[in-house]
Amino acid sequence: MARGDLRVIGPQASFKRYMAASQTAVVAGEPLHSTAVRTSGAANSNVYVLAAADTPTVGTHQFGGVAMKDSENVAAGTTKAQFITTANPTPEIGRIRGKAETAANIDTLAELVAILNDSVLIDYNATGAADGGQLYTIQDTAAADAAGLQIMGGNIALGELEVTVSSLAYRTDTA
Repeated sequence: MARGDLRVIGPQASFKRYMAASQTAVVAGEPLHSTAVRTSGAANSNVYVLAAADTPTVGTHQFGGVAMKDSENVAAGTTKAQFITTANPTPEIGRIRGKAETAANIDTLAELVAILNDSVLIDYNATGAADGGQLYTIQDTAAADAAGLQIMGGNIALGELEVTVSSLAYRTDTA
């Protein structure tokens, strides 16, 4: 995989997500999220950003999907205000495919089977990509119950995992 680390496969919808000017540039295959909080139903933010933390954590991040194209930028690394289209897996059905955080942890069938159904996150590494940019992988070690992804399968030869997204991960709060 190139810098765009994640792919959405299976049932999905695409949405246009608003990105404000001067945000970190996005490359196709990178996840977006929002940290909006709702008070009496009104969101305190309408902006989606490049995920810069392990994501999606239910109650913290509203998963915005995986960018389908690179952002339009005004300068190296800085976005113009725009709508960017994201691929959003159908909750509990569609999948996100990406490299496992540590491929050696899933290089046998027994190791892969041992983590099926575990709750995990998309791992964020600010400078882990070959070009020095962000690297997004899928955690291969169970995270907290609030982790918004569930391991459903993988490819041990390629070191990849497939996860579904919880419907709860598409919303930051329900209070």
